[in-house]
Amino acid sequence: MTADEQTEDPTMRGDLGSDLEGIDVDLLARLEAVHADAQMVGWDFSRLDGALVSDSPWWDFEADCLHALRDSRVGAVDLGTGGGERLSALLDSLAQGSSRPPQVTATEGWSPNVPEARARLTPRDVGVLQYDSEAGDPLDLPDRSQDVVMSRHESYDPAEVARVLVSGGRFLTQQVDGFDAPEIHEWFGGEYLHSDVTVDAQAEALRDAGMRIDQVDHWEGTMRFRDAVALVTYIGLVPWDAPGFAVRSHARRLSDLQAAAPITVTQRRFRIYATTL
Repeated sequence: MTADEQTEDPTMRGDLGSDLEGIDVDLLARLEAVHADAQMVGWDFSRLDGALVSDSPWWDFEADCLHALRDSRVGAVDLGTGGGERLSALLDSLAQGSSRPPQVTATEGWSPNVPEARARLTPRDVGVLQYDSEAGDPLDLPDRSQDVVMSRHESYDPAEVARVLVSGGRFLTQQVDGFDAPEIHEWFGGEYLHSDVTVDAQAEALRDAGMRIDQVDHWEGTMRFRDAVALVTYIGLVPWDAPGFAVRSHARRLSDLQAAAPITVTQRRFRIYATTL
């Protein structure tokens, strides 16, 4: 290819082609860069500080877990601990309240997070098990060995939860509804990967496992993204919200969203608290 031919090559010039005429080339390049760079380590959304504002459910799941940990006398499990950030904060709060922390075990199903969690939690005498309930893994804990199991935005096997809890043991879960962020699915397509995660289905499964349901609540709120860059960063961090997403495939939609920013998306959460019989 000659130098003259190179100057006429649309891909070399960054020309997007007639189907994307009018799209901001610099914006598209930035969106592709942030999407490629966004990878979750632990459970850290700090790169979106100042660019994402999220409503929170009216209940306080962390306070409820802290109260349960204070009452624990046998042992507690944190399912899906991520990088251990949340559990560390709970243990710090226990220490500030002069409460003796229970023996705690954490689990994590995503292998890149396991060393992060162990580095943070092992010095706190918290064992970290690699465990993925969706893969059908057994929870490597003895029967009737725990009095608290916590699951924040993590899958779980109701039968395994019931098995490891002592009689009267408590299970606390807050979940992202399987039909969360419907606008993202509308804008970019992709099936709902966890359509089975609903409050009714999970409550029924826990009852079937022999647990008593003590509390059930469902909530809707919003996430507000400053611009398309923040939205694409978020999608890169939680790719299951937009399966198969590619910036260039949705350049026109992203350009329109950028022009209409801020961008609002619906959040759906629920909580279930249950007790073993």
